[in-house]
Amino acid sequence: MLKFALDIDKRDRVPLPGNASAEERSRETYRNNLFPYTIVRAGLDLAYKELDDILNYIDNGHQPPPDSTRQDWPADIPAWYRERFLWSAHFLDMEDLHGLLVVLIKAMDSFGTRQGMNAWHLMVLYDCVQNIAALYNHLLENDPAKARDINLSKGTVVDFDDFINRYWPHLDFTLLSRPDFPHLPHMKRKETIEAKIQEYIDEGNEPLAALEMAGKELQLEPATMALLRRDRLDRRFMEPLPLPLE
Repeated sequence: MLKFALDIDKRDRVPLPGNASAEERSRETYRNNLFPYTIVRAGLDLAYKELDDILNYIDNGHQPPPDSTRQDWPADIPAWYRERFLWSAHFLDMEDLHGLLVVLIKAMDSFGTRQGMNAWHLMVLYDCVQNIAALYNHLLENDPAKARDINLSKGTVVDFDDFINRYWPHLDFTLLSRPDFPHLPHMKRKETIEAKIQEYIDEGNEPLAALEMAGKELQLEPATMALLRRDRLDRRFMEPLPLPLE
């Protein structure tokens, strides 16, 4: 099982204090209506199915594969990829993303284990959760029966920003970029790292050198540094890190 900031296979059941506000109680009720593991797992399934279909379509000479149920095929595949995987497409080609999805699905299904993630994993899962949450929320409003088939919650719209804020340990893959969501709990770390990079730039260093110096000083993970340099995904960063069970 992949290790998030909070256990993804458990729902919160921590009692609120007696003086909790109505807003706090409403938020806790909302969170208890979510199925966190299913949100992540369904996001991976959707991403894998979509990408697998497109890769098979390319391999089939840009003709629909006979075993696919997909009805619409993009005329501009690179544009589709950039729009569908907003972060991952900037750092991974489709084949590498496909391979990483396979690794993440296997890790999510490895119950009884704990596996640590790096920036590459968190980035891919971010895209996966954003896409499945958008689909589910749309279905809740327009086709509730199909939404129940996905079953990400007890009929509750998924607040993507809140979900990422709670379950992601950091958003280092967004350094030097601007996310589309506030993600306020993660902004202090992001701003601290970016300020350090800017400090080295102001001292006359080239941006890439400033990134390296800031990364070394702040002890950013090697996987994060490779991603920010836009290196090709190294196989040693594909596999999650086995962790001791708590």
